[in-house]
Amino acid sequence: MAGSRLDRIRRTLGGETTLEGAIDAMGKEREEQVLDRLVDFTDQVVVIVEKLRDVVERFAADRYDELAESARELDELESRADDTKEAILDQVSVGGVFPIHRADLARLTGSMDNIANLAAGAADRISMRRFSLPPALSAKLVELAQVDLEAVRMLRDAVFAMGTDLREAIRLAGKVDKIESRADDVFAEIYHEMFDWDTDFKTFHQFKAIIERLESIADRCSWNAELLRHMALEYLENE
Repeated sequence: MAGSRLDRIRRTLGGETTLEGAIDAMGKEREEQVLDRLVDFTDQVVVIVEKLRDVVERFAADRYDELAESARELDELESRADDTKEAILDQVSVGGVFPIHRADLARLTGSMDNIANLAAGAADRISMRRFSLPPALSAKLVELAQVDLEAVRMLRDAVFAMGTDLREAIRLAGKVDKIESRADDVFAEIYHEMFDWDTDFKTFHQFKAIIERLESIADRCSWNAELLRHMALEYLENE
């Protein structure tokens, strides 16, 4: 029964080759829809990390009232991004043929969500209790947040390029790795200077948790960039 139904579809569409072409076209169209949504989702993650940069700047400047407002806005942005993530995963899980593996699309979506979660976690840690930083540490902390933002923006550009130019996506993914190396350098500088900071145990460990979350954002961007390279190379081989 299933075989005869498929034969009728083939005849309607003009034969085996035309059927395969139609299936490929439908798969490509669905993939493009998912990639468009993924670009929108990545834009939301960029906005979240921009808001985190604002939180860090206000924390470094002891502007706690403004900090609390930015942290609240960040939580709202992260909640909306969660809704977008779920919509993408629902669309990917429906089934059907995707030129890019559905598992890779789902993995990339989930990992982009991890960046938003890390940003929200960093903002929560910053808002937990008030303390002031030495000027040198304040400047380095703001620098680390800015490097994170650069990494997420470059990752967003690489995700966008997946739908237009796979080789450009690979090139941009390589730039994400270079930015992540800068974040590692800034993190190491902060970590070294922390041990010359005369502060209490609770403050030391709260600050340590903050910088570890900031550094993890750049790490996650690099992980995503590697996944994008894998997806792009596999897609190029199958073209």
